[in-house]
Amino acid sequence: MRKSTTFIISIIIGFALAFFISHNGLFPKKEEKVMAEFLSLLAKEDLTVAAVMAYVDQHLDEVRPENAGKLVLGLEWVQQEKLPDWQRLYEDSALQAKMARVYQRNWALEDFKTVEDEEIRHLVVETMNNGYKIETAEGQFFPVIDYTFYQKYFEAISADLTAYFELMAVESEGTPVKDGALMIGWEEILRRAKRQEQFIDGYGGSTQVEPVRALLKRYVTFALFGCNNTPLFDYTTKEMDPEAKMAYNIFVAQETEGNFAALIKEYLHVLAANDYCLTAEVDAYRQTAAAAW
Repeated sequence: MRKSTTFIISIIIGFALAFFISHNGLFPKKEEKVMAEFLSLLAKEDLTVAAVMAYVDQHLDEVRPENAGKLVLGLEWVQQEKLPDWQRLYEDSALQAKMARVYQRNWALEDFKTVEDEEIRHLVVETMNNGYKIETAEGQFFPVIDYTFYQKYFEAISADLTAYFELMAVESEGTPVKDGALMIGWEEILRRAKRQEQFIDGYGGSTQVEPVRALLKRYVTFALFGCNNTPLFDYTTKEMDPEAKMAYNIFVAQETEGNFAALIKEYLHVLAANDYCLTAEVDAYRQTAAAAW
């Protein structure tokens, strides 16, 4: 009885060990082949997002998280590279007019499949199948990367990449600026900037630190200046937006750590000394602060 139990335990341990070894790169030949073929795929002149997407979906579970991340980031790179080509497909004025007649905000892929116009139906369905979604600004329709698409890869990639794609999904789901105006509130601007800084501080060794740093710099500009059609200071009276003033004061009362919180706190000190109006001193401060980021 003892011998039989020992044998069963040894079999279980053997299977567990085999699983562990196969998933930790000690038999790397198949994984090396997957990555080599991926590099060859990316080098093709007629490369399409759909082809890369299909490859990633097929082989993601055959590689370790480190290489899974490389596959997924490779897909993002191709989406970014091909985005201008997709956007050019939407530049036709006749197509834009047709889109205006049928488009409804937040339409899903299944909704567009019911559109009668074959040109629009085919273009939009292909756009979405390639991981893009349709946005509109200044009366024009154009595709952008749909970062919610990357959620299906979260279990296969590292924590820093999951956090990165979560940040980017926030951007694609809630565009911060359209037509020169803020589409999100001052509180949300501060909240997003804080999360971006937390990513940089928490994942300092991540490959995605620089993209997030560039995103944070953009939000610092929003926080210091606002936008053309949603300025932080009234163009006539030069007074600070009252909702922004409230949001900024609440933010610094709650957030005491990080360079971004320190920036907003110092900005409020300068503003308070200038009666919360845009003066030469305030403008000089915000110009210098923005440049420093």
